[in-house]
Amino acid sequence: MLSIIIKSYPRVIPLMISILVIVACQNLSIASALTNTPSRWNSVSPSRQNSWLSLSKTPKILSSDETADATLPLMQLASAHITPQVLRCLVELGIPDIIGNDNMTIDEIVNEMSVGDHDPIHNCRIEKDALLRIMRLSATIGITIEELVSREHSRSDEQVNAYGLTPMGALLQTKQVTGQLSLASCVQHWTEAPLWNSWLHLPDYIIGEGVTDQPHLPFDRANGMSSDEYYGHDKGSLKIANEFVRTISDGEISAIVEGFEWRTLSGKTIVDVGGHNGIVIGAVAHKYPNIECICLDLPEVVASAAKPPPGVKLVGGDIMDPTSVPKCDAIFMKHILDKSMWDEEESVALLRSCHVALPRDGKVILGEAVLPNVGTEGGSMQLFMDVQFLLVGREGQRTESEWTDLARKAGFKIESINRTSSASCYIIVLTKAEA
Repeated sequence: MLSIIIKSYPRVIPLMISILVIVACQNLSIASALTNTPSRWNSVSPSRQNSWLSLSKTPKILSSDETADATLPLMQLASAHITPQVLRCLVELGIPDIIGNDNMTIDEIVNEMSVGDHDPIHNCRIEKDALLRIMRLSATIGITIEELVSREHSRSDEQVNAYGLTPMGALLQTKQVTGQLSLASCVQHWTEAPLWNSWLHLPDYIIGEGVTDQPHLPFDRANGMSSDEYYGHDKGSLKIANEFVRTISDGEISAIVEGFEWRTLSGKTIVDVGGHNGIVIGAVAHKYPNIECICLDLPEVVASAAKPPPGVKLVGGDIMDPTSVPKCDAIFMKHILDKSMWDEEESVALLRSCHVALPRDGKVILGEAVLPNVGTEGGSMQLFMDVQFLLVGREGQRTESEWTDLARKAGFKIESINRTSSASCYIIVLTKAEA
């Protein structure tokens, strides 16, 4: 059974491999890759739909202007599934790698697809018209720049379409570039059949249909097994998913280092709770060597952990026992207070233990997902991610107000909630509330 656990502490609860995944359209799918998908999940009962309609309230009537204003935006939303599938096509064909830093025509791309050094496509008749149409759309969605150019072998008055990568397109390259992010694995993971097809089963999941004798979660319904089981036996999908998780994790580490004024802790001590061998806090220690960095995890985890990064000391202990927490000025935790790890009472107890372990002016620094409060702007990416969790039954994320309430229950107050470069990892700073 496969489990992806961002932090090893405080207890091993499987976090499904599709953590932090977002798909642009919920209700459209590609054909299922598996043959054991139960047929009973493939449609919504017309009689059930009719019963809902008969109980509906008076419909909202739009003016002609309102109808005109809403039609095109709604059609664009309904066709949003096209975008991720075009991205998948580009990545699967290796087109971003083929173009690289060049500006290439369709014929030049086709030639590279046939004889290039990337994984040439042999003995295939490439549909150039289909490729052209995909490339034109790639320009529309900001992946490429499209222009008309002349080539030496063309007639003097003939110009042809040529394409170069935008910064977004460059992030779809799979070739390793030192220090440069690749999101190709994200596109592949998000658009694979097991996750993509799961959206079809969200309506039945919401009303609880079939909970007594069939898999309940949307992913289970679509694939006939849990996500743990699926990725445990499909090594190709597992490879892509692991690459995706590494990409997200690396991005979060960078966001944590840059998203907080760590220099304010110079000459002080910080304890990273549940940091395994200290990779995250090690990145802080590397940039701020004047901070004493300790990684606290369960004794059995520390005993089997790899050698910590320079500047990090591993210590065995239990955050629920404040006497086992080394003396420190701040406690850091990344995704430890996720709802999939603890219920609300346990989360409060954990923070209260931090409260006891810290001095009066101590701080708790959290790296966590934060949803926007109702009525506030922004945070759409976080809301997409939160809905994605439904596919594998993972608990939803907290809003800013819920984080404030959790802190209050444990004797803390929110000093700041800061966005970072990672949509899945805000920096939340807690200080002790006045007695």
